[in-house]
Amino acid sequence: MAPQYLRVVFSPGVRPDKWFGRFDTRVPGWRVAGAATDNPLKYVRAGAADVALVRLGQEDVDKNVLHQVHLYDEQVGVAAPKDHPVKVMDAVHYAELEGEMEMYITHEDGEVDIDKLREALGVVAANVGVAIAPRPLLRALNVRGVVHRDLLGETPAGPTRVAVVWKIDRDDDVIQDFVGICRGRKAESSRQQNSRSKRGRAAKNR
Repeated sequence: MAPQYLRVVFSPGVRPDKWFGRFDTRVPGWRVAGAATDNPLKYVRAGAADVALVRLGQEDVDKNVLHQVHLYDEQVGVAAPKDHPVKVMDAVHYAELEGEMEMYITHEDGEVDIDKLREALGVVAANVGVAIAPRPLLRALNVRGVVHRDLLGETPAGPTRVAVVWKIDRDDDVIQDFVGICRGRKAESSRQQNSRSKRGRAAKNR
């Protein structure tokens, strides 16, 4: 029998491959169909995707419509021209950027404008200024002519986090299995075993 697919969209910089692999292995009859997109929530709200792994700022999603489970906080990063002194550093303290032109900084509420960040990174690649944004996102965009490092200390950039989000009216055992895997649940956990048993009974009753 052909597998069914859980449609998962994710923000650039989120690296879900290990979760996708575990889901494909542990959940019989199911596979993940995943894609990166700048606006994952749009696809979940429209019903075009089942689950989103999304970068959030300080504001939560609409909890009357969507479930949201926090996964992890992101490290702030700085991008600089490839020949900037930061290239020989493991990490940079914000105070060391004094006097630099800041072409982009994540908004204080943690919202990231990816289009503006891409534009700013093009300017940085031309040897002008620096950009401050989530380090995983800088790594994912991977603009030629730019180096990026962790940025330490107090910065004006708002914090960002990654959460798994899905529609309340779409909740089921398959999505719960995926969420559990993202949260680190082991294959032998009682909850996941119970979920598999339910699916097995449901299949027999069809």
